[in-house]
Amino acid sequence: MRKKDKETTRKKILDAAMDVFSDKGYNDALVDDIAKQSDTSKGAFYFHFPSKKAIFQALLTSLVRHLIDDVEQAIEHHHGALDKIEAAIDTVLATFTKHEKATRLLLVEATGLGKAFDREIHQAHEQFARLIAKHLQAAIDDGSIEPIPVMVTAYAWFGAIYEVLFMTLLSPERQSLDALTKPLRDLLLRSIAKTSSTNH
Repeated sequence: MRKKDKETTRKKILDAAMDVFSDKGYNDALVDDIAKQSDTSKGAFYFHFPSKKAIFQALLTSLVRHLIDDVEQAIEHHHGALDKIEAAIDTVLATFTKHEKATRLLLVEATGLGKAFDREIHQAHEQFARLIAKHLQAAIDDGSIEPIPVMVTAYAWFGAIYEVLFMTLLSPERQSLDALTKPLRDLLLRSIAKTSSTNH
């Protein structure tokens, strides 16, 4: 029972940290703010996390893991490499759209914090790129798309998703993230569509 209570408290603190970091930004957020938001105490905070940096890193790791798990689960129900790629894009964009605070944390607040977080951000980007690359390679292998440099394409795709969402979140007169999902997905899929051969 005590273990369950500890897990519940840790989750409350993580959820509160998500709200505080999203609302105030990393630099302006205080441990006191997180403790108050979670209805716990600074002692409880430091029992679970040694520092503000540690809880921010834990949030980043958790967000990336959950997003990748969601994508893999969504892909399981689809057949054919292209269908799996489309499902992967839809799931990534839908998850970012549904959890806007998490998206802001991962794509906006984690950017520009310096070397302390550079490794975490690089690892997150690499995990997303490798996930995309795996399914692009499967599409090449089954003949659904023409051979392409999969890692370059995967990083380009993730870069496009990242940039569009990043600029949208920063824009004062922005479109909803939901409105961007279909056009961005269609653009990415067109970039790997087979071209019909023509005689000149």
